[in-house]
Amino acid sequence: MTRRKRLHPELRRQQIVTAAIHVFFEMGYEGASLRDLAGRVGINKATVYHYFASKEEILYHILREVGDGLLEGVRRAAAHDGDPLDALESMIRFQIEYMDGHLEEVKVLVEEKKSLREDLEHTTRDTEGEILQLYKTTLTRCCEMGLIRPVQVTTAAFGILGQINWLYHWYRPDGSLSIDELSEQVVGLLLHGLVPPPAG
Repeated sequence: MTRRKRLHPELRRQQIVTAAIHVFFEMGYEGASLRDLAGRVGINKATVYHYFASKEEILYHILREVGDGLLEGVRRAAAHDGDPLDALESMIRFQIEYMDGHLEEVKVLVEEKKSLREDLEHTTRDTEGEILQLYKTTLTRCCEMGLIRPVQVTTAAFGILGQINWLYHWYRPDGSLSIDELSEQVVGLLLHGLVPPPAG
């Protein structure tokens, strides 16, 4: 009898995480069970416990991975060569374009972080706070250089992030806009609004 080849532990762990993203996206964290997740991978529920102590640990792993990826990308964009308005545009574009291939992860991040116990949720909120601070710092520099009109930077930063974080709710990769076209539209609205500039 041919013995079944065992999957490398790290590959199996990633399989479980990938399946969890799909299951949490489709069913919600509360509605999904470890049995649902294990079935998606093709393993039994007991095997999941060899890799993760609980369903919550899997969710935390997903949120940390997504949050860290977003934070690193926004940091790189904030360090953009040129004036801070260019950096601000790069930050916005990065976050929008991150959804290309990460739409499910973004939904899980936004909707399911509330399901973590308080100490774990606090860690994910620290990451969000760092992203918020990068936007506030960049907006402050834009104001100081007269590149944008004077604004209350916290309000402006939350407004930008609120717009970006809501996109997953209605954006569809097979819809009428490509991710690049969506990015162009949203950047235009956030930086220039709906009213055209005065003639001349």
